[in-house]
Amino acid sequence: MTNTQQAHGSEPGLADKRVGGLLQPAGFSWALFEFARNPYFMLIVTYVFPPYFAQFVVGDPVQGQATVAEATKWAGVIGALTAPVLGAMMDRGGARKPLMLVFLAMLFASGLSLWWSMPGSVDAQGVFQPPTAGLGIYGTMACLVLGFVGYTYSELMHNAMLRTAGRPDALSQISGAGIGLGQLSSALCLGAVVVVALTAGHFGTAEGEFALQRGAGPFMAVWLLVFVLPFFLYTPDGAPPGGSWARAAREVFSKDGKLNPFGAALGVIGYLRGLFREFPEAMKYLLACLVFKDGIIALLAIGGVFSTGVLGWGVAEGGIYGIWASIFGAIGGLWLAPKLDRAMGPRKAIMVQLAALCVVVVIALGTTQESILYGLVPAGGALHGLGLFDTLPDIFYMCVTGFIAALAAANIAASRYMIVTLAPKDRVAEFYGLFAMSSTATVWLGPMLVEWATQTFNDQRIGFSPILLLLAGGLALMFTLKPTTGGKGRLEFETPAH
Repeated sequence: MTNTQQAHGSEPGLADKRVGGLLQPAGFSWALFEFARNPYFMLIVTYVFPPYFAQFVVGDPVQGQATVAEATKWAGVIGALTAPVLGAMMDRGGARKPLMLVFLAMLFASGLSLWWSMPGSVDAQGVFQPPTAGLGIYGTMACLVLGFVGYTYSELMHNAMLRTAGRPDALSQISGAGIGLGQLSSALCLGAVVVVALTAGHFGTAEGEFALQRGAGPFMAVWLLVFVLPFFLYTPDGAPPGGSWARAAREVFSKDGKLNPFGAALGVIGYLRGLFREFPEAMKYLLACLVFKDGIIALLAIGGVFSTGVLGWGVAEGGIYGIWASIFGAIGGLWLAPKLDRAMGPRKAIMVQLAALCVVVVIALGTTQESILYGLVPAGGALHGLGLFDTLPDIFYMCVTGFIAALAAANIAASRYMIVTLAPKDRVAEFYGLFAMSSTATVWLGPMLVEWATQTFNDQRIGFSPILLLLAGGLALMFTLKPTTGGKGRLEFETPAH
C-alpha cells in the first residue's frame, strides 16, 4: 500500500495521483465546492436578500433584523436537533455523495423559491402594507430555513470529507483554499449584482418589483448547479468500507440491540463523558467552538441587515460592501489562516483571531450615519461626489469590516483544520460530527439573543451587541486548552492515539 493510501485509506477505483496537494483533482475539487456553494450564504443569508426582506417584505429595518434573526434561530434549532445524529452516523454510513446531493437540492429549491417573495406596498396614508401575493413573510422565512438547514448539512458532510481530499500536510492549505475560493465566488456574484443595480434603472426598485433582489435566489441556484460538478467527479467519497446508512441509523437509535431512541439519547450523555475522559483537549476545544462559532455565524448572517439598516445603504452599497468583505475574506482564508497557523499553531491562531474580532466589532458598533467612534468624531459633510460611500462613517465602517471579514474567514479555516490535528486518525469523521454539533447545537442562541435585544431596545446596534458575548466567551474557553511544547510551525497538539 502506498503512503497516500495509508494516510487516507484505500479508495477503490481512485488513482493515487489524484490525491495529494491543493492542485491535485481531489484537493482542488474539494475546495471548489465552496466556490459553488458560498454565494448562497453571501447573497441569500447576508448581503442582498435579507436587507430587501427586512425593509420591503417585513417593512421595517429594526423588526426586519429581528425577523431575519428569528429565521436563523429556527434553522439553528433544527440543525441542533438533527446534525449531531448525522455526524454520529457518518463513520458507519454508506456513500456520502448521494446524501450530499439531497442537501444541495435543499439549497437549490430554497434559491429558486425566493423569486416569489414579493414586496409589500405603502398605502395612500403612507402606512406599509404587508405583501398580499407570493410567499409572504412566513413563506419566505420557511424557504430561508430550508436553505440554511441544507447549508448546515452540506457543511458537515463537506468538512468530514476533508481528510480524504489530500495529504495530511496539505490539508491546512486545502481548507484555507476552500475559504478563499468561496470568498472569490461571492465577490464575483456580488459584482454582478452591483453592475445590474447601477446600470439597470428600476430593475432593483419597487417599480421593477425588486427583481434584482428576488432574482438573487435563482441566480445562486444555477451557479451552484454548474460549479459543484467537479466535487462529485473528483473528490473521494470517503465512506467507510461496507458502511450502510440503514445499519448506522439502527445503531444510533438502538440500545442493547433494540430500537430505543429515548434510551439511545440518554446513552449520548455517557458517550460524551467517555470522550471527555479519553480526549479531554479535543472535547474542551469543541466546547469552545460551541460558543464562538455561534457568534461568528450570527455575525455573518445578520451583518448585512445591520449595515444597511444603520447606515441607510441601498442594494448597490450592500453589494459593494459584500464584495469588499469577500475580498478580505479570501485574504483571511488563503493568506492569514495558514500564516498564523505556521507562526503560532492553530490554538494560538484561533485565540488571536477571536481577540481581534472582539476589538473590531466593538469599534464597528460605534458607527452611525452621524458619527464614528461612539460620537467622538462627527460625520461632517460629503467627502466626494460619487454618490456611494461618500461620508466618513461609510468609509470608516468599510475599513473596519474588512478586518472583520478577514478574521472571521481565517477563524473558520483554522477551526475546522484544528479537528484534523486533534482527532484520532480512525475517528476523524466522528469528531467532525461532533464539530458540526458544536456549530449547530447552540447556533440558535446568537440569533435568539439578537432578536431579543433588537426587539427589547428597538435599536439595531444594541441588538447586535450580544454577538460580542459569544466571541469573548469562546475566547475564554480556548484558554482552558493545554498547549504542548511544540515550537512555531508545528502542530500544537499531538494527534491522540486510539
